[in-house]
Order: sequence, then structure tokens, then C-alpha cells
Amino acid sequence: MLLAIAGGCWVQKAPENVLYHSGATIRPKYQHLIDSIVSDAICRGAMPGCRIMAVMDRDIIFDRCYGYLDYDSLQPVNDSTLYDLASVTKMAASSLALMAMYDDGILDLDRPLNQYLRGITDNGATLRDALAHQAGFKVGVPLRGKLLRDLYKAFPDAGVTYDTASARLRIVRAIAQQELDSAGKYLYSDFAFYIFPEFVRKYYHMDIDKFLDARFYHRLGIHPAYNPLRYWTAENIAPTENDSLWRRRIVRGTVHDEGAAMMGGVSGHAGLFGTAYDMAVIMQMLLNRGEYGDTRLIKPETVDLFTAQAFPGNRRGLVFDKQLLDTSLNGTPSKQASYASFGHTGFTGTFVWADPENGLIFVFLCNRTFPNRGNALSALNVRTQLHDIFYRKDLLLR
Repeated sequence: MLLAIAGGCWVQKAPENVLYHSGATIRPKYQHLIDSIVSDAICRGAMPGCRIMAVMDRDIIFDRCYGYLDYDSLQPVNDSTLYDLASVTKMAASSLALMAMYDDGILDLDRPLNQYLRGITDNGATLRDALAHQAGFKVGVPLRGKLLRDLYKAFPDAGVTYDTASARLRIVRAIAQQELDSAGKYLYSDFAFYIFPEFVRKYYHMDIDKFLDARFYHRLGIHPAYNPLRYWTAENIAPTENDSLWRRRIVRGTVHDEGAAMMGGVSGHAGLFGTAYDMAVIMQMLLNRGEYGDTRLIKPETVDLFTAQAFPGNRRGLVFDKQLLDTSLNGTPSKQASYASFGHTGFTGTFVWADPENGLIFVFLCNRTFPNRGNALSALNVRTQLHDIFYRKDLLLR
């Protein structure tokens, strides 16, 4: 904190790079438009509720909760509702750990991937390729067949007899032993991200959840968490599915993604739960190029490297998703978002995006997979429509 003299007394002055709320509001016509889009989505069964937060130049200009945690309409979404972030975990957990390791001189992005993962095919892929989803990993092959059946069968509701460490080792080995395709071709795959927590265990001798808490979350004053039932009751955690096939219960407070569940709820590709405010703080830290308050968490040049497009012809950054290169195609981010913007989506309906050129952060959290998986959220183009609104030139009341 900086000190300043006011009225003859020393007082603390808040840092100039943290989130705040000045009281600025958006115009009523845009508030009504947002309400209408969300209400229509809820009525059409695209989601039971959601939380939306938007930040412009560090100022929280919009923060609203809509609907309920499920269709029983008993518990409304509130400011502290935790959502399963799904693949936003890649950005809000894995990317932070990887940037820290890069800062600490542990990772060489251009080192062959098979030097980091014993037993994997040497197809010429580097760690940089893996972070940009072009290392040749397949989408779902290694976990199908006998391994998946065995682990499903062993995984009970209570987790009493399930050996998480053994399952994690078997899954990582299965991924390492798969035959890779040629490196350099973009194909979105979770599998490298199953492995990245093992890097943290190897180099820092702790699990990734504990590492992230100590290195990032506690210092940022936020509380994203893996396996949140260790800290919170289920009542304020949005359920993700009525799973009638495997777990045969409502999934609530444990990770929705089956692979992450078999990893004990802690993986680099899924498993993190958090609030909209948690995500906004992380994104603001990244817009600040690694600093938040008086704390430097990541080197500026590391943030720049990871959030920039990594390879020609591949829109991805290192972990981060980016704006589509072909403007004739439709993606989740608004087409008005700059090419410098970055973020990620998640299978449960989550969408978190930051735009450094416009100073804009947009956070949308929901549980569109409840009670079962449907595609109405994407079919109705809900997230893109909402993101578009925050690029209107006359958005704010001045």
C-alpha cells in the first residue's frame, strides 16, 4: 500500500490496479436487453440461472445474479454461488502454474515434450506445441476401453475404496502411451492438461491445488477451490448434472468432468470451482501483466508471451483461447473483441474473457448441463449476445 497525508494523518491509499466499484451503471435499455436475453434462456431451459460480471478499466460496471441453482427454484443464485468452471480451469489454474514454472526457470517451452513426459512418442512436439493444442494428442482415445471401464467400476459415490493416486498414475501412463498424431496441427485436447499437475508435484513437491493457493489465490484475496465440499456446504454450489449413467446421483460440489473425477477431482483440465469475482480478479491481474495491488505474481513478459497467439494459423495462445482468425466464422467471444483479447470457455457453460485493448473483462458463469446435457445455451447464442452488449459505445451512463 502507498501512504499519503490527508488531514495531517497518514492513511493508506488503495493500489491503482485493483478492481473497484465506482457506482457507474449501464444504460437502462442495455440492462433490459441483458435481462431479456437471460430470461429467455432460462425459460427455454438453457440454464437454471447464471451470474454475470463485467469490468471496464478496473471498474465493476455490471454484476447481476439471475435465476436459481436448479429448476426447483428454491435457492436463487447469489454473489457467493460457486460454479464448476470446467475447462476454464485450464486458464484459471494450469496457466498460472505453468507461468510460475516458466518464471522460475523450470520450463523450457521449446524442449521436446518427450523429455517432460516419459514414454511419450517423440513426434517432434515441444512443450510449446502442447500448450497450444498442436502436439498431436487425440481427443478421447486413451481413456476409452478397459481402463475407463475399470476405473468407472472402482469409483464409488463415497470414494472410500477408490485409490486416487493409483488411478491418476494409470491415467497419466495411458496418455503417455497413446500414439500421437503429427505435431503442428491444431486439435483441441484435454490430455496434456491431465499431465501438468504432475509437473507441480515434481518440481515443487506439492499438489497443484496447494501450490495455487499459496502462490496465487491467497495473495489475490480470492478462494477458487478444487473439491469445494472440503470448505463449503453443497447448498451454495450449483449442481451440474443428474448423472443417471455413472455416479447415479445429482453431481453437486464434485467435478462434473468424468476424467477429472477419476483423478480425484484435481486436474489441469477441469476441477476448479469459483465465483465470478474470483475470475474477474484473476483476469484483472493478467490485464495488469501479472500484478495486482502491491503484489507482483507473474513477470510482465511472461503474461505477454502466454496470452499472445503462439503459432501462425493457430488462434490459440499458450493455454489461453483467442479470437477466431477467420472473421466469417462464429465463436463464443464477441466479434468486436480485439485480437489481443484472451480467455476460455467451459463445458458447463462458463465463459471468461479479457480484452486489454478495451480494458474489458466479461465473466459468465452458469450450469447449463443441469439437469442433463443440452446445447440450448450455444444454440441461442446467449454468451456472445451478452458479450456484444458490453462493446456498445453508449453503454455507460456518464
